[in-house]
Amino acid sequence: MVSGPTLQQQVQGKVDEIKQALTGVSEEQALKKPGTDEWCVKEILSHLTGEENAVMMYQLNRILDEETPTLTLTPGVSAYDSERENAPISQLLSNVESQYADLGKFFAGLNDEQLGRKAHIPFLKESPLGEYPTLGQWAMGIINFHLADHVQQIRTLAQQ
Repeated sequence: MVSGPTLQQQVQGKVDEIKQALTGVSEEQALKKPGTDEWCVKEILSHLTGEENAVMMYQLNRILDEETPTLTLTPGVSAYDSERENAPISQLLSNVESQYADLGKFFAGLNDEQLGRKAHIPFLKESPLGEYPTLGQWAMGIINFHLADHVQQIRTLAQQ
C-alpha cells in the first residue's frame, strides 16, 4: 500500500508537471480551444480549482467519517467563467498550487488504516480501480488518472 507522504510527493510532482507544461504559454494561447467541445488551458486550470476540488475534499473526508460511503462523480464539470477567462495564467496556476498543496497535506496526514478505508463509487465500476476502491487507491486514481490526464491536455495545448 502507498503511504500518505508518498501521495503528497506524487501530487506535488503532478503540480510541477503542470507548471513545466505551462512554461512559455501565452495568455492568448491559453484561451485557444482546439475544438467546439474541448477545453482551453485556462478552462483546465479552472476545473482543477473549481467547485469540483471542494467536492473531492468533502468526499475524501466522507471516506474517513463513514463506513463505505457511496460517492457520486460527475466528470467534465467546468468552473470556467468570465472571471477565470480574464484571470492571468499565473493566478490560475497559483490557485492550482495552493489547492493541491492542501490535498497533499491531507494525504500526508493519513495512516495505513485510513488509506485502507473503502468507498463505493459506482462510476468507477469499469475502471482499473473498481467500484469499491480504498482511499489510497482513490488517491492514486486522482493523481495517476485525473491529474495525469490534465497534464497531458495542457502539454498538447501548449504545443499548438
